[in-house]
Amino acid sequence: MTDLLRDQLQTTLGASYTIARELGGGGMSRVFVARDEALGRDVVVKVLAPELAEGLSAERFAREIRLAAGLQEPHIVPVLGAGVTAEGLPYFTMPYVRGESLRARLTQGTVPLGEAITILHDIARALAYAHRQGIVHRDIKPENVLLNEGTAVVADFGIAKALQVSRTHAPDGSATGTPILTQQGTSLGTPAYMAPEQAVGDPDTDQRADLYAWGVVAYELLAGHHPFASRTTAQQLIAAHIAEVPRALGDAAPAVSPAIAALVMCCLAKDPAERPKTAATVLAQLDAAALAVVGGPRRVRAAWKGALTAIILVAAAIVIVSRGRSAPPTPRPVPGPVMLAVLPFEHAGPTEQALFTDGLTDAVTAKLVMLPGLAIIDRQSAAQYRRTTKPAKQIGTELGVTWLLEGVVRWAQLAGGAWQAQVTPTLVDARSGTTRWTGTPVVITPADPFTAQSDIATRVAQALTVELRPEDRAALVRRVTSNREAFGAWVRGLAAMEADSRESSGDALRQAAREFSRAVELDSSFAEAWGELAHAQSVLNYFSAGDQAAEARMRKTYERALVHAPEQPQVLLSLAWAALDYDHDTTAADTLSARALAAARNDPDVLRRASGLLSQRQRHDTAYALARHAALLAPRSGRLLSNAGTLALWLRRWDEARRYADAIVALDSTDPRGWLIRLDISHVRGDTAALDAELKRALEHLSPSNDNALLWYMSASGEAHATRLLAMSAREHGIKTLGDSVFGYYAAKADLHLRRGETRRANIHYDSVRSLLAGRTLRGAQAPDLLATRALSEVALGDSRAARRTLSDALAAARRTALRADLTDVISPLIVAAVYARLGEPEAAVRWLEAGIAAPVGYTARGYAAQASLFVLRGAPAFERFLREHPN
Repeated sequence: MTDLLRDQLQTTLGASYTIARELGGGGMSRVFVARDEALGRDVVVKVLAPELAEGLSAERFAREIRLAAGLQEPHIVPVLGAGVTAEGLPYFTMPYVRGESLRARLTQGTVPLGEAITILHDIARALAYAHRQGIVHRDIKPENVLLNEGTAVVADFGIAKALQVSRTHAPDGSATGTPILTQQGTSLGTPAYMAPEQAVGDPDTDQRADLYAWGVVAYELLAGHHPFASRTTAQQLIAAHIAEVPRALGDAAPAVSPAIAALVMCCLAKDPAERPKTAATVLAQLDAAALAVVGGPRRVRAAWKGALTAIILVAAAIVIVSRGRSAPPTPRPVPGPVMLAVLPFEHAGPTEQALFTDGLTDAVTAKLVMLPGLAIIDRQSAAQYRRTTKPAKQIGTELGVTWLLEGVVRWAQLAGGAWQAQVTPTLVDARSGTTRWTGTPVVITPADPFTAQSDIATRVAQALTVELRPEDRAALVRRVTSNREAFGAWVRGLAAMEADSRESSGDALRQAAREFSRAVELDSSFAEAWGELAHAQSVLNYFSAGDQAAEARMRKTYERALVHAPEQPQVLLSLAWAALDYDHDTTAADTLSARALAAARNDPDVLRRASGLLSQRQRHDTAYALARHAALLAPRSGRLLSNAGTLALWLRRWDEARRYADAIVALDSTDPRGWLIRLDISHVRGDTAALDAELKRALEHLSPSNDNALLWYMSASGEAHATRLLAMSAREHGIKTLGDSVFGYYAAKADLHLRRGETRRANIHYDSVRSLLAGRTLRGAQAPDLLATRALSEVALGDSRAARRTLSDALAAARRTALRADLTDVISPLIVAAVYARLGEPEAAVRWLEAGIAAPVGYTARGYAAQASLFVLRGAPAFERFLREHPN
């Protein structure tokens, strides 16, 4: 029978899929792993058991599966497709998740408390998202929770409902309404995890049944056993769920905090009305309880270390009002169900008031982006539609949104000379191009220019029927500032930050920092300005490696920001980066970044920075998921598209990286970021011909001064580009930072000469590297690579002893923050291998290249072979063996 079913399925799947093996299954289905031949990936195929398929309408089943296929959330295993075999057995496909089920994890022994909370957090996120889409799981259990790289994902969403609504009669011939209570894994759920109302066949069973099942799983995970462990048969378990009260979790698991224990027991209430109303409520309460566990009250101290400790071990009173923020190790934002773009408000008035109109648009956007029920397109993408003549439907399609918020700001001068404005907001349905709602005009008076921001944002949320929690309402009515001059400085700073995101010159960034500093001097309670100032100082310090004065300024800014804006997301992220790069405190970095995401889960720039931090923490898939979500919220932002494309590139997802690069080039062919991703794809794959062709196309649109990264590719490309590079003046090179000088100028030119066989000329540039870095105290993320490059320059100049000492220092610096044992997450295998190659140790060099190949990100073997700094390895048996073993 087994072979027959497999053969029937393979015949139905045809050549598109090749069944590799069977994973097993339960009463509901048979499960196979198959190879998707077109995409070169493994998928899971689940075929409904013949006895369960009897009496099903295949058409209804497929229709319900299509609804489940629309779920797109990082903690949900999506349905890829569905069909029916020639024998009438429904099947569906989903991605193959490498890892183990929660059931398998439970059989291995006690799950540490922190890991257990993270798993429960991820399940709750999945439920919160699915419930907002109107889909109830109905079969939450450890078998349907899969664990992969520290993340829990939930499988089989919508399957139970599909079985239920598509049944024309039960397998035994009974009426459709007869509940099936004894068959594990069938349409009404699994007896061990079934809510009381679900067990008795209540037709009004809703999402609160999933919360009951979550409570059972939570109890089992935290206590180490099922709440009704002594009940073994399906009938006994169902009776226990209906009538018996389990032992209090606080008694069964004393190590669990009272708040978490109370939440779990609340979910296990027999009456659905006594459980939390939504999974979002469970998530918020779990977050608040988990954060409270971190520590008791601590006083914020002026010293840096004390400040950092205080922000992590925050007072319980702060936890209560901080919107339930938590710190799971691998945080993810939950995409909002409503996609909205705030288009630049139309300015109808004098030129000198235009800045305030722009600021009003930004302020309304900033308020709406904090609401978890909304996903707001970023300012930069929306700003491209200023004074546009495009119809609403076209804008909605280009931005991927359902709603557009427009506004007209009309100014008039009062008798005394003061200006007064009237703002008329309009909400447009981008699907139809029709106006959904036009708000009552809001008047901006000289005495109160800021109430309009809160008023408009609140009315929009109400018009979209977004559920507002008390803390959301409080955030909406809070003024970003009451100081008009401070507001103007903030707006000017934002404009400068936008300019820097494109130019990467540093000049605009320094201007932004000055504007934000002005804003907080005028209003020390201006949290948004503190967040942007902390961010600007963080970026400026990154590009000032070894500058202790710059680091001191950064830390001083953070101390002040911590006092005035302790819960501002950008402040938290800046602290997280400093904790990781300078204090090597991974726990603090995780905690702070998670709190930032919890506070602004749909803020594209918060997602971008958090994705970078997670990538540095070796959580690459999670980082990429955040970056993709940010790119959805910023579909016309080169900065956000570049972030997603770069992460795809380093994960070796070449096609996805290329799509992001092409999107950037299509938006603006003079934006270097799209071209740089294209160039990097060719570079890391060692395709020199493609690199030369891409660079030729890029330089038709760009000057090398657009981005000094182009210098590196010019040194690695054809002779024409190399000659042009050498002929460029120092000003044309556009070098502004220490990292640029070392990597983008001296190392690039040294490589160029090595490609030409001009060793003596290469050594001139290596000597410059050695002189530039000699005596410097290097700190921060770039320190290991800068030290390794110094070691390379020393060995190239014949000082092997100094090179070994410096390389030892580089590796020691890497060990302070590395998560991978091979250190490849914080130091370049290429540079270290080049040092060992010059030291005459090809085996050691190849070991580093092997580590680079094995790392989640980095070059291919062919890419390494094309690097000029490794040319000395050519012909070495170890290197040639390496190339044969990794043919790409």
